[in-house]
Amino acid sequence: MAERPFGQYLLTPDGEQWFPFFHLIYYGLVKIAGEQYSILVLINCLGTGVNAFLLYSFCRRHWEPGLAFTLSLLYAMSAAHHAITWNAFYFGYLLSLGFFLGALLITDRYLHAPSGGKLLGLGVCAALSILSHNYPLLGLLALPLYILIMGERVSWRTFWAVTGVVGLVCVLFAVGYFRFAGLNAAASRNFQVFSGLPGPAYLLHLLCGALVSPFLYLFWGHYHFPIPAYIAGVALLIACLAAIWFWGERSDKRLALWALAANFLPFFLVSLTRYQRSVSQAFVARYDIFTLIGALLLLGTAWRLLAARMPSRRYAQVLAGVILAVMVGGQLRSLPIWSAQYLEMSRLARKCYVELNRGGSVSQPLTAEEYGKFCPDAHPSITPGQARAIRRLLGGVPENS
Repeated sequence: MAERPFGQYLLTPDGEQWFPFFHLIYYGLVKIAGEQYSILVLINCLGTGVNAFLLYSFCRRHWEPGLAFTLSLLYAMSAAHHAITWNAFYFGYLLSLGFFLGALLITDRYLHAPSGGKLLGLGVCAALSILSHNYPLLGLLALPLYILIMGERVSWRTFWAVTGVVGLVCVLFAVGYFRFAGLNAAASRNFQVFSGLPGPAYLLHLLCGALVSPFLYLFWGHYHFPIPAYIAGVALLIACLAAIWFWGERSDKRLALWALAANFLPFFLVSLTRYQRSVSQAFVARYDIFTLIGALLLLGTAWRLLAARMPSRRYAQVLAGVILAVMVGGQLRSLPIWSAQYLEMSRLARKCYVELNRGGSVSQPLTAEEYGKFCPDAHPSITPGQARAIRRLLGGVPENS
């Protein structure tokens, strides 16, 4: 923002990502917030709440209000959101997810009452979703799959209309990507992405990221999972899939199949660009604001089937209370880890910001360890001149000052 003309800033890729709409929104937010970083954190918190409400609205189309509210509340209070809310730049993830959920709600409405206006709204939301962040690029295929899987009787005209809109959005995005980012951007952080076919490591990354990771985050909110979280998460995943397979009716199995597809589709691309690093990268919390939704849909479906087979409503309420208490307890216990981590990073960021703008040598006021924590990879050497340019941008100081 500080060094490039506004138009160039909008269209420049960020690594392999290209999201000009997010750049536009983020520029406005930064200009409004200035040096008050807490405003940007608050906006991220509000964005998380909006997405939780959109999830509630979607769940209400399939389940009773109580279950829909419980699952959306569990989503909103997940400690995994701290990985997003503390980082102002990750507002792009929230924006992308919000538009995807909006497109999904419109798709559900279009399934039951097709119209040109809904189709237009679907296309706009889908386009803004991938222009806010590229994570759901292949995930957009879940929209026509929703028509194909969830319809009582498949209307091929409806299916092909949604498929055509999503396909057009993807084609236009591809044109923009290769025009302004190109293949060099696609391989900028993934040097061997085009060198060969992926192997078992890719499949492991895909399985862990799309399916295992979100169930672990139901019991623990930080990516350093304790052994009980692994046991509980994997056990719950197996139990949910077994309950739906053996007890589920056709509608239950269709919703579960779509939830699995919605989780796996984005990771087909994400894992391709990340599996060469480490399988642990599949468990980073920022992906799970998306995949938690699929996990909660599986959990809600399995719970309805289990509750219907319990001796009484009271037994079901007690069991639900125990499960929720364990989940909420895990989130609360992992919160201090995130808080300590980001409070320390915030302290170092402020110290680095102040010291660099004094125009002196960085090595004197800041230790190498402190400087490395603030600028580990993306900005290994911010010069005092660049720091002053950033200060002018955030503080609203005139250019020649």
